Parts: sequence; structure tokens; C-alpha cells
Amino acid sequence: MRSEFTEKNLATPAVSALQRRLAIAESRPDEPWSVLVENVPCWPEGKRPESSTASPDSDDAPYFYAPSQGLPVLREAIARREREMSGSAAVHPANIVVSAGGMHALGLVFRDSVARGYRKAVCQAPVFRGVRDAMLAAGLTVETLTLTGSAEDWDVLAPMCREPTVLYVNFPHNPTGATAQAGYPRFLSRFADAHDVLVVYDAVYDSFSFGPEFCAAPVDLAVSRTDLVVVNSMSKNYGRPGDRIGWITGHEETVGRIIPRLEWEAVSINSRAQQIAAVVIGHGNAALVDGVRAGRDAIRRSAAGHNLLDAPLPNGGTQLWMDLRVADVEAFADFALDEYRLVLTTSENYAPVIPGFIRFPTGLAPRRIREGLALLDRAMAAWEVRQQT
Repeated sequence: MRSEFTEKNLATPAVSALQRRLAIAESRPDEPWSVLVENVPCWPEGKRPESSTASPDSDDAPYFYAPSQGLPVLREAIARREREMSGSAAVHPANIVVSAGGMHALGLVFRDSVARGYRKAVCQAPVFRGVRDAMLAAGLTVETLTLTGSAEDWDVLAPMCREPTVLYVNFPHNPTGATAQAGYPRFLSRFADAHDVLVVYDAVYDSFSFGPEFCAAPVDLAVSRTDLVVVNSMSKNYGRPGDRIGWITGHEETVGRIIPRLEWEAVSINSRAQQIAAVVIGHGNAALVDGVRAGRDAIRRSAAGHNLLDAPLPNGGTQLWMDLRVADVEAFADFALDEYRLVLTTSENYAPVIPGFIRFPTGLAPRRIREGLALLDRAMAAWEVRQQT
């Protein structure tokens, strides 16, 4: 289903409703806030990987520039990780560019696409507003549509890709948690053969796939063709948003264009953070994934008699896209903030805005999830009473 959301110019962006609510909570630190906004999973207690590096050069890291493409030790760790995740032996360090987080990686790709002559982008709906704004800032018009992650997407996409188009695909999807079918990369390859598209595959949640079939990010396609790239990061898959480490996997020709662009924009990415990221990737994230499973189980056990949990858990991701069935979700979120010290992420954080939805995290400790659901229930009951008076 095609959305009517289309923009050609980017106005000065306002602070999001989420950031406004967080700022209020941070300004009153002595109050008992319950912050249920984050889609970055939390490591279970005692399971965080050791973040110090064993490298004798780690103390010197702040005193030298890393190569603009990224430290060799990190690019090798990423390439090894992508080979293990995808089952492809084709990925090598030469196919990797290290960025300052996933959003920086996307921005680099979008700006490169405009330099290549692309002027239009098509992406799944809803899409995180930061991704949409990055497209607009790069000079792309943006149209959104619903994707199923199956071959049925062809008939929806084809009419929208009759001109050179950047096609942004995100599975597991933020915020719905939808996953793609195992054969979806082959579909993307066939579609790219038939249309002038640059496929940008956002795989920042690819560790969190819990459905009956697993769709690996198409890194083997990314390294073999110039019209497809894969973006990933430490933030979601390793629960480390503060590192600001992401990466682009692509054909060596694509990498060759991105490196000088990154050098012009940032020179290089933090050397110490890169060394730590290499250690963390080597450690793996099995405990983090297990923590999200435990959070999902806590929600599943809470579902009985809970009218907000009557929809099945999504097959992927680290959050629920929860329909509160309220006419004005922003007014409700402000009420929950003021009366219950509850901080929520609403659908205002996405485009197009879908009325009534919030993003509820599944990557928290089970106790926090249960407490958060109970507090949300109390706020909803009080809101209904207020609406009736």
C-alpha cells in the first residue's frame, strides 16, 4: 500500500517529541521516572563483554588518525562477523567502510547516491524520521510504501521505480519487527536487474530474528554488485549506541567512492572506539540476544488479560509496535509523563505518522518490562476516565 507521504524539501527540523520528553525527565532527576523509549537492547546483568582492548596500542589510540576506511583489525572482525551471519565467504575487509554509527553510514550512502545522479528514494512505511530526514537532507525526494518482505513486493515497487531510485529496505523492520522471507535477497537481486535502483539494506537488527525462517542480510550481493549496499552498526546488534561505530558493506567500487567522502566529512572514526568494537564483535552477542528473548517471554507471559498485548509478537527486532487505540497519542504520552513519570516513544518518531501507536521495548530486563506494562495499564485506565469526564 503506497503512502501519500512525499517531500521535496527539508525544513529546519524541530526537536522530536521524544527528545522533548526525555529533556523534561533529565531536568528532574530526583523524580521516579520510568523510561520505556529505547529500542537498543540492554545486556543482562553481568553479561556485558569486557570493553578494554588487549592491544598495546590502545593507550595511544587518541593520538593518531585511523585510516579513513577504518582500522584493519575492526574491518577484519566485521568481515568475519558478516561471513558467519550470512554464510557467504565473499566478504573481505576490502568490502567494509567503518562509519560513526548506522545513521552516519546511511547519510554517506544517500549523499553518494545523489552524487551518482539519483534524486528519488522509496522506503518502507513507517520509517524512522531520522532516516527520512537524512534522505531529504541529501537532496532526495521521499516516498513511502508498505513492504511484505516477499516476492509480492514486485508489483508494489515497480510503478514507483520507473526512474533512478534509491530503494531503502529495513529488515527486521524498525518499528514493526517484521522480517523478510529467506529468499528476499534473491528477489532484490532480480528487481535490481530489471530496474535502475540502488538498494540500501539496513540490517541493524539482523541478530534479532525469532521467526520460523531466517533471512540473512544480502552481503554477498553487496560485495558483488554496485547497486546494492548493506548498512549495520554496533548500536542495536551489540547494545552499544555510545560507541558510534557503524559500517557499510559494498562492492570495492562503492567502497572506493565512500572512503574519500568519509575523509572529507570526518577524516576518520574514533580509533579507541574502533579497537573496542573489534573486541566486542569477537566476544559475540549471544547473551544480548538471549536477553531480548527473555524480554519477549516476559511480554508473552503478561499477555493473558492484557488488552494491549492481543497482537502476536513480531518475528524480529527489539520492540513492540503497540496500538494504544487512543485518538491523540501525543496528548496521552504527555499525560503519562506528567501524571505517572512514564516516558514513551510515540509514532511521531516515524513517517508517516500512524495515529495511536507507541514503541515498547522488548530488550529490557523482564522485571522492568513487567513494571512498565503495569504502569502503562494504570496510565491508560486513568486516561480513559479523564476522556469520559
